[in-house]
Amino acid sequence: MRLLGSKVKQYRKQKNLSQQELAEGICTQATVSLMEKKNKVPSIKIILQICRRLNISLNDVLSGLGSGMDEQFDDIAGAIRREDYALADDLLGKVNMTNVQNAFDRERYHYYRGFVELGARNRPDEAIFHFNLLLHRAYRMPWDLYAIVGNVGMATAYLNRQELDKARFYLNAAVGYLDDFEWHDEDNFKRLIWARYQIAQMYLKLEQPQLVIDNVEAALRAVKHQGSLYLIDVLYEMKGEAEKALLATTASKRSLSIARTLALVTHNVALQERLTPQLGSTIIAD
Repeated sequence: MRLLGSKVKQYRKQKNLSQQELAEGICTQATVSLMEKKNKVPSIKIILQICRRLNISLNDVLSGLGSGMDEQFDDIAGAIRREDYALADDLLGKVNMTNVQNAFDRERYHYYRGFVELGARNRPDEAIFHFNLLLHRAYRMPWDLYAIVGNVGMATAYLNRQELDKARFYLNAAVGYLDDFEWHDEDNFKRLIWARYQIAQMYLKLEQPQLVIDNVEAALRAVKHQGSLYLIDVLYEMKGEAEKALLATTASKRSLSIARTLALVTHNVALQERLTPQLGSTIIAD
């Protein structure tokens, strides 16, 4: 990953901003100067904030973030988010590793391979191998997004192995990164909501319902702020299940009813079928 400082300067001047004006509330003027003149990468968080102020994407000022393999990886990501691991396995098998030339592509490969090893093959040891490679690279770069999803993957693998203390350790690490991470584009937004949902699922299995609710509510705030429906129906389902575990019966019925109402909007037939036996024909609007 390499910062294109001349591009930062170009976009700043197009916005008629001084270095001090671009830096205000984000970093120092000296940091912006080093970015523009020396291609210095201060942190992903600062670059994301700079990009937001300039109304540009990371790809506009960073090189080495992707390749001609973006479309392949996007298809794999979509399959994994839908939990269609058989399709993800098939698509990943078609990736020609000789074309994986940069660090970002290698990170994506290990991330997707880890979840395929878990979801399609039930091989947590293989998954841990790939997530370890991902985390090693993520911490070196550092690339916070893949530190998040790598920790989610490790937690999933250790939960699969019933090593609960290790699962909790990696879950806590993932939450720590999530609390600090600022998403920039639609893909990152979806990955982060997906990560919150996965974390909530695991905390439910670990019988920690309050932590389920904490993560679901963080995801719902982001979804509502974005005006998105992404995973909102199953997030309310997860919230209802956690409230049920806390014996908050009225709150649980309300959350589950909202989930079913949203499932009608999102055409999530599987969720409708899961919830109808619990709720009967009653629908409560939010």
